[in-house]
Amino acid sequence: MRYKTFRLAFVALAVALLASACTIYVRPGGFVSDEISLSGVIQDFRPTRGAGSNYYPGENVEFRIVTTQSGYVTLTALDPDGRIYVFERNIPVSAGATYLPLAGARHVYTINPPRGLQRVRASFTSAATDGSVRYVGRYGDGEWSSAISLEIRPSPVRDVAETDFYIR
Repeated sequence: MRYKTFRLAFVALAVALLASACTIYVRPGGFVSDEISLSGVIQDFRPTRGAGSNYYPGENVEFRIVTTQSGYVTLTALDPDGRIYVFERNIPVSAGATYLPLAGARHVYTINPPRGLQRVRASFTSAATDGSVRYVGRYGDGEWSSAISLEIRPSPVRDVAETDFYIR
């Protein structure tokens, strides 16, 4: 009995480790309601160290995003404690690879606790959003998805991709 419990725990750990190394792309049928279709504009989105990588408080994180057309990206995150916040809104991106924050930006994305799995979504729109959707005070995956859906709905071209990393 003890052996079966150990084996089950080992298999679960192995699956979790494999899954954490993957970049997850959010597509129709995922977080967005059936009435909102995504355009498939985001080809790749991940931290520059790779999805599932480790960061420590005080370090800076950068992201690589590859899009098939120019537009605007908003970065939002779900902290390990369930809190939702915006990294940055309406970042102009050109078709191809872009590194965020943009070169020459006067700010960086600095890692802060809480420690654990940090999920980040890039929301692409063909035009800048109006910033009326608020993320402050929202908690959990459902509210995060709802806020993103509200924000991208007006744009005729829209897409969302998700990646993650660990705060150690």
